[in-house]
Order: sequence, then C-alpha cells, then structure tokens
Amino acid sequence: MHIRGQRNKKILVGAVCVINLTVFSRVYANDIASVYGQDKSKDYSVERGELNGTNYEFIKDDSFYSFRGRFIIKAELDCLLNVTYQFEHISKYASGAKSIEFVRQGENWYDVTYTYRKLLIFENRSTWRRTLKRDEQKIVFEMISNKNNINIMPKVNSSKGYYQIKPERGGYSVEYFQECRLNPGFLKNAYINRAKKEAIQFLQVFKEYVEKTCD
Repeated sequence: MHIRGQRNKKILVGAVCVINLTVFSRVYANDIASVYGQDKSKDYSVERGELNGTNYEFIKDDSFYSFRGRFIIKAELDCLLNVTYQFEHISKYASGAKSIEFVRQGENWYDVTYTYRKLLIFENRSTWRRTLKRDEQKIVFEMISNKNNINIMPKVNSSKGYYQIKPERGGYSVEYFQECRLNPGFLKNAYINRAKKEAIQFLQVFKEYVEKTCD
C-alpha cells in the first residue's frame, strides 16, 4: 500500500489486537470474480473486520489482493474532498513513506512519487496519478510506474483504487479501495500479509486525520 503513518505505529499496532470482529472464509470465487474481474476457477481468501469506527474487507489469492475500508463522519464535503485530494495533505497521513515527491499536474490531476522501505532491506519507488472527479465526489488513483530495488520481491504489475464520498446518516461515508495484481515472488505471501496490516493501519491514520481536520 502506498500510504501509512509512522508516528502512530505503536498505537496502531496495539489497536489491531482489539479488532471487534474478524471473519475468515475460503470461498469459491464466482461472486467475487464477477465484481473484481478475476479468474472464476480460483478461490479467494476473504477477511472482514471492524475497528475503531471503521470496517474493512481484504481479499487475496496467489496473484491479487484488494482492500476496501470505510467510515462515517459529519463534516463539510469540500473539506473531505480537499483533504483526500490535495498534495499538501498527503504527507500528514502517508508519513510512513521515506519520501513523497510532487511530479507534475494537469487539470484536476497530478502525479506523485512515493518511496517506501519494507521488510528491512526492500525499497519500492512508485508513481501514481491522482484524479479529482468532483461531480462524482470521488478521487481515483492509478499506479503508472513501479520499481523494486531487489528482484526477488514480487513485482506489482498494476494497482488502482479510489476514495468515494457519499451522503449517509446526516454526514458522509468515506470509502477507500485499492487493488493490486502481482507477479509471483519469493516473498509474495509476506508482502501481501504486510500490505493487509498496512492498509488497516492506514485506514485508522486517515480517519484520525480527517476527523481532526474536517470534523
């Protein structure tokens, strides 16, 4: 995952241990594949959980994973869109990155490069295009380049996702979604498991920042 919060690491690691509900299931993928466009002959591991006012779903197989998380907040729509889209906010909830660089911009889009260090020696540098679709109350993002410093690590072939903001319960629901497709690699399982933990942590950091900034 391309975002996480280092300053909240100790708090978040502890918080993961108090998940109220986690359901693991092994399912044949007819229903999931119809949504995610995956091979129906495969089966998928599905984990669902709730944590500190958020809920999430993590789906994986041997070459794919996705994360979907959401929370509800009472806030102004413009603030939610600005916090989610504008570059100056990203470092506040992506502080686990070694570096975050603004690359270029156009009308309602810009490119940003993240460098992350994972599993002690693994470093990844990836560039993403973030696009604001204000009429849809949505920010979409897609990876446009990706490079690992060690070849034994699984390569992310493609990744994309979105933030979707919708009216709900007198406020707004904020949904974050990301999917990744991988090449096989020596540390693939460790990589996917780490991605799941980081996605759960990110959702908590992001929610806290949005509440502090917009609530």
